[in-house]
Amino acid sequence: MSAEPAPVGRDNVPTIRCPVCGKGVPPGAFCGSCGADLCVQRGGRPAWLRIRTYAAATRESVLRLWVVSSLFPRLPRRSRPAFRVALVALLVELVAVAVPRWEVPLIAISALGLVALFAIYLKHSDVFKDLPLGSLLLAAVAGVGLGVGWALLTGTVVARSYFVALGAGMTEGQVLREGLAIPLGGAVLMVLPAVLVRASRPQVRESLDGFVIGSLGALCFSAAVSLTRLAPQMTTGPIARARPVAGLLVEAGIRGVAMPLTAAAVGGMVGAALWFKRRTDTPQRHRSRALTIFGLDFVVVLIAYGGLGLVDIAALRQGVQLGLYLAITVVALLALRIVLQAALLYEEHDDGCPDEPVLCPECEYVVADMAFCAHCGMAANASSRTSRTWRRLARPVLIDPTAAGP
Repeated sequence: MSAEPAPVGRDNVPTIRCPVCGKGVPPGAFCGSCGADLCVQRGGRPAWLRIRTYAAATRESVLRLWVVSSLFPRLPRRSRPAFRVALVALLVELVAVAVPRWEVPLIAISALGLVALFAIYLKHSDVFKDLPLGSLLLAAVAGVGLGVGWALLTGTVVARSYFVALGAGMTEGQVLREGLAIPLGGAVLMVLPAVLVRASRPQVRESLDGFVIGSLGALCFSAAVSLTRLAPQMTTGPIARARPVAGLLVEAGIRGVAMPLTAAAVGGMVGAALWFKRRTDTPQRHRSRALTIFGLDFVVVLIAYGGLGLVDIAALRQGVQLGLYLAITVVALLALRIVLQAALLYEEHDDGCPDEPVLCPECEYVVADMAFCAHCGMAANASSRTSRTWRRLARPVLIDPTAAGP
């Protein structure tokens, strides 16, 4: 199968029959209708999930951990390196304030660093143009309000659990309440902003819109909880002279990296599932598998936050605790990539014009205006609606060299 898409224009274009969806599509490496990889032999891999080509960043595998394309799926390809640098800069800032024991800046950066970067992503991915401002405000305000309330309600219990080892002075009821009930209750409240926005019945439903709402609400919830619980430490002065540097570095890794990344991944998974609107023209077995994945994401939420709760109350060395937090974060991010892949492959796409050309924002090839790029396999819904509209208004023009003058 040729990897080069056929020329696209107003004239009739030769088509081939996709072995997965059965539709006639322009020749290329991927089916423009269902996104199936036409260059891979069937069998051996779960072809229905297209593991080796991520629909939002086609140069990456679904099961390979890339933080930028996971948390910022609609980010234009040329902006991804800048966001990678920004993530590295955030890590450097955390270390830079932890080593001299600057506790107040450490708390602020840990709680708000990723929130600020996510806000920049909203601007770069046209979210403020594509989504109603009221929906974004509702998700953010609900996340902050629920986070502050939950932190005040459970603050005493959480503080006490830090000083009691698992199985040492704790009854079985305390273990279940403090190690499981509180973190799982927090996880439920964390995804509630997405549920509230979804209950308003948005006119347009695309999975990556739900991802934005879910991640925004979860990040605001996580930041509010951290700032509320750590506010008393800010009154002791800007420098924590009595705390060891190693302890502050572990806190930076947990509160500045693991917790916000996990929150964004979990909230994004739930939001994408709530906004998912399945296609009716895909094989029934594929739709069933996709829906199963969305059901499993709720299981991932329970496992992730149940595991974090047990890690918090267990008598573990700080390095081990940080390692377990990061391991759960990796699982959550990989689960997010799988959920977004299934959503982009099997959700309803907007109406394109297969006979018209359009420029793919990922590979920059001119391909047919369909649900997927025939050259690289990127889902059209992985770009913003503003970008899609602009590219359709400025379609490439096929120039016939024989018609040129002398």
